[in-house]
Amino acid sequence: MNLTIAKLKNISANQAINYLFVLYALAVPISKALIIFTTILMAIIWFFSDNLKQKLNFLKFNTTLLFLLAFVVVSIFSLLWSSDPLGGLVYIRKYWYFLIIPIVATTIEKKYLEFAISAFLVGMFISELLSYAIFFELVQWKETTSQDPSPFMNHIQYSMFLAFTSLLLLNRYFFHESTKLKMLYLFFFITATSNLFINGGRTGQVAFLFSIFLVTLFHIKNKFMAIVGTVVIIITTLFMAYNFSPNFKHRVAVGIEDFQKMVEEENYCTSLGLRVGVLKIGSEIFLDNPLFGIGVTNDMNTAHEYISKHTPHMKCVETMPTYHNCFMQVAVDLGIFGLFLYVMIFYSLIKLKIQEKEYKNLIIIFVSVFTISSFSINMIHIIFPMSLFALFTGIFIAQSRIENEV
Repeated sequence: MNLTIAKLKNISANQAINYLFVLYALAVPISKALIIFTTILMAIIWFFSDNLKQKLNFLKFNTTLLFLLAFVVVSIFSLLWSSDPLGGLVYIRKYWYFLIIPIVATTIEKKYLEFAISAFLVGMFISELLSYAIFFELVQWKETTSQDPSPFMNHIQYSMFLAFTSLLLLNRYFFHESTKLKMLYLFFFITATSNLFINGGRTGQVAFLFSIFLVTLFHIKNKFMAIVGTVVIIITTLFMAYNFSPNFKHRVAVGIEDFQKMVEEENYCTSLGLRVGVLKIGSEIFLDNPLFGIGVTNDMNTAHEYISKHTPHMKCVETMPTYHNCFMQVAVDLGIFGLFLYVMIFYSLIKLKIQEKEYKNLIIIFVSVFTISSFSINMIHIIFPMSLFALFTGIFIAQSRIENEV
């Protein structure tokens, strides 16, 4: 016991952050409480860690963090012209989850980046097992059903997590030489992809189908064969999903029916119609306030006013709690200036100086999945997607730092 206490006393602040970071990565797909706990603890330790001045100096020259900081600062300043500054402040306060990025970027050692990615995959595997158990009605988990087997987050978020996990595993399959590891990654890739298509989230499915092109183009030298192979994989995946996943088949049928109602009857009171309708309203608000937007708010009152004044036949769209599109949300709140900053966060990620091919490919996969999913949900204002963004953005910047320190 005394020996254990002595060892704990000898752990440096940086070591403690490295250990906690692996725990944080495990928590990202499965536990809000653990995400909050580890973030707060790492932040406290980081502010009292060694070489803090040197760490802060590093942050001043990282373009991704500068664009992210600028985005948050502009959001805060927009409260000056917001119709709901208090609600806007409530909205903005969630950005504290991004604190993990500078901590990881300046502190985490190379081996712990690998441990963290593995821990994230373990968290996803736990989530997958529970999802399959719910789907096959082996367990009852909270309010989930076999039609919506998403255990820790809603089906849209979970589908995005599954899409990214599947492609991360496929990327790893190509880079690792161990046959045992290759078989493990391939097996996990198949189970994660299957889980994606029994899930009700079309967002992750679209992101997966688009982004898998990137993975095959990265790893197959003959680009024609890569494209042909990817098309075959996509057609096979869709065929199997349609014939073996009742959820996927139902969602396809509903989507087609919703589209027909919207086009033929101008009926926006369906799942798809509501999303398209709120985007049309958002576009009108943006065009009327193109430069700096209407300011960050925590309500949809402006959208409701536009509906009442210009499109009363779309009254049902007032039931939408958000624009269900991160790009539209940013454009409405912060105008073209804020939208530029948001896009530049991801562009600067892609431009990070990283030589290690596995990480370089993974950045592009991550940006592809995250930005495509952003067209369907406000990804930077929900704890699980925000934490996923913070986790891998921190990892990518840390990898760049480590490579350029050598």
